[in-house]
Amino acid sequence: MQRYMKERETPMSNDQPTLFELEVLTKYVKDGIECNKCGITQPVENFPTYHAEIKRTCRSCRRNQDRTITKLRKENAYPDESYSCPICQRNLKEISRKGQKHLQSWVLDHCHHTETFRGWICGNCNTGLGAFKDNIDRVRNAVSYLQKHEEKIDE
Repeated sequence: MQRYMKERETPMSNDQPTLFELEVLTKYVKDGIECNKCGITQPVENFPTYHAEIKRTCRSCRRNQDRTITKLRKENAYPDESYSCPICQRNLKEISRKGQKHLQSWVLDHCHHTETFRGWICGNCNTGLGAFKDNIDRVRNAVSYLQKHEEKIDE
């Protein structure tokens, strides 16, 4: 944990831990952190940090995911210019019109359970699927929720 505290990148100039870091120090450090992927409780040092936030996927699981994505990229050709996202139906020109770098390319979508390629989608749709944890029931519930709202408006 000392290494974590030294490497943290925060805009604060003093060495006082942030409230988040205090929570991490008191809540997780004693027993370690449970990895969201493998479910194994491990020392904090086994988890990467990003802008003073401890990521919840251990380094080992992250390496395995990186290998899977690299393999799938080699096996599945990047879409051509006429391609559009199969979810939102927008093309690359439409999704990148605001100049955001992360929206100017297609994202490789894969099943996290089977590690198989599903397709190329836009960053927004990838974020949406991730927020629903690739759970079809959650997506159906979201659709139902939106439909109920539209029905209320139409009344």
